[in-house]
Amino acid sequence: MRIELDEINSALQANPRGYVAQCDALYQNRVGKAADLVVSRLERSRVVLLAGPSSSGKTTTASRVRKALEERGIYAHIISLDDYYRAKSEPDFPRTRDGEFDLEAPEGLDTALLGSHLEALDRGEEILVPYFDFQIQARVPEKCRPLQLQEHEVVIFEGIHGLNPLLTVKNPEATRLFVSTASSVYDNDIEIFDRVWMRLLRRIVRDYNFRAASAEETLGMWRNVRLGEKKYISPYKKFAHYAIDSALGYEVAAFRSIAQPMLVGLEEGPQPRLVELILEGLEAFHPLDPAILPETSLLKEEFLPR
Repeated sequence: MRIELDEINSALQANPRGYVAQCDALYQNRVGKAADLVVSRLERSRVVLLAGPSSSGKTTTASRVRKALEERGIYAHIISLDDYYRAKSEPDFPRTRDGEFDLEAPEGLDTALLGSHLEALDRGEEILVPYFDFQIQARVPEKCRPLQLQEHEVVIFEGIHGLNPLLTVKNPEATRLFVSTASSVYDNDIEIFDRVWMRLLRRIVRDYNFRAASAEETLGMWRNVRLGEKKYISPYKKFAHYAIDSALGYEVAAFRSIAQPMLVGLEEGPQPRLVELILEGLEAFHPLDPAILPETSLLKEEFLPR
């Protein structure tokens, strides 16, 4: 999919607020279609598996799907797959070739527990949803919560490995959704800004705002993140019943004033060529003041401080 640079810049110069509203409405329309699909498949399964790569907007999209379902008379519970992580202290926790903990591998999840929960929920049985504390790298039993689906209720499991066969084999009828930035920006037939770069900008801005991590730190881990995506996530997106494109036409312009200062001077750091290409691409966009974004913008909800 593609977004035309001329259309973005012309719209931002003529009516920036109107263009933001137009892009947000397009994204919301995709969310609505996902909700309609969930409703149409309720007799098959009340479990929804929502997956996507890093910084694709999974958390916000899951919340938006829940709200759209409520408007259709269905209540949705949301469970993060992160709460099914295993402790790194377990001897068989997956590792990379370098011997480091492989946090991108699906084997880092307690797939046995997760599989039993997927089956139990569709049978109408009660489960205890785990809670994983990443600070202590362990589950906290007293924070587990019971869940049993009632009539007109569904559950959305959200996480990067939502479509991995280790999960879907336990509930093959679950509705499968995939979220990612699927639209690149083109100037005629030349790609100006790759869709994956959008996610990287989101990750850089989010890590800085909420994880006290510099752009250099994020760039340093991005290669491994991408390797994990290509190995564990991308191969399974074709099995989604519906793919939600979370790319917003205005987002690169909105991130320009924030990300550009973070990236300048990193041409000699991690992934220097990538930094050069992104900086060059940013220059092509008419800048957009992030302050004008509504509180309901996906960027505000997940990547920018409110």
